[in-house]
Amino acid sequence: MSGAVLALLALLASYMVPPSKALADARAPGLCFAGCGGVSVAPLNGTWEAQVVELVNQRRANAGLLPLKLVDSLATAARYHAADMAADDYFEHDTYDRQGGQLALVCDTWTRIGSLYDGFACAENIGAGYGSPQDVVQGWMDSDGHRRNILSTTAREVGAGYYEGGSWGRYWVLNLGVDHDRYPLIINGEARQTQSTAVTLTIYGDWDELRLRNDGGPWSAWLPFANTMAWTLASQSGTRAVSAEMRTTTQTTGASDSIDLLGVTPAHHIFLPMALRGAR
Repeated sequence: MSGAVLALLALLASYMVPPSKALADARAPGLCFAGCGGVSVAPLNGTWEAQVVELVNQRRANAGLLPLKLVDSLATAARYHAADMAADDYFEHDTYDRQGGQLALVCDTWTRIGSLYDGFACAENIGAGYGSPQDVVQGWMDSDGHRRNILSTTAREVGAGYYEGGSWGRYWVLNLGVDHDRYPLIINGEARQTQSTAVTLTIYGDWDELRLRNDGGPWSAWLPFANTMAWTLASQSGTRAVSAEMRTTTQTTGASDSIDLLGVTPAHHIFLPMALRGAR
């Protein structure tokens, strides 16, 4: 029987775990922490990591939630933990080193994430043995605690890590966080690529109005704010960037995102707000 392991957080022993997959208790503290040191591990399969984020955002969209912004520091923290579990052959949320054949605690989950991420770490899912991004995300969604983390209404940012080795063969980590001073802009739910210049933008916050621009070009007029709106990329293949400036009577901030435009299918509109406002 095929299987896999997920980790919410702590009591793996309380699960009836299939022999080839594992899922630990989801870690979701009542408070968020920021704060062991870590190193940057080169991606072993960056495509799979990106697919995990896309799949997570698809599940959030199905639940009527805004997508999460992929943040490099959260991805680095997640990948480091996946690589560390593979190298030292353990499966826990906290970080361990293997010394003389025994595992020694190095630091807790939140200290590890906080050593790299400047926001607040809100939750972590881990999984082991799952053979694909689709497999591990479905495993998390089938577990109440992991699903709650994925469908968090607190988190705005995300990073996924994947590595191979150890007893389970494949290790997966999902880190979620928030910085309340950042209001992410997200193109097409953090898809890596598009073949159409017509895209959907998501912007966090509750602003009075915003303006947009492509690739550092001229700004649009100020527009009524909506959390989700349609937009048209510059009609040129390659990496396309969108920037936004949002304001109220007392506050102004900005955000940006990029996506790879593979083939140009010209679109015939620039802006169409959609009826979805969200929380700050």
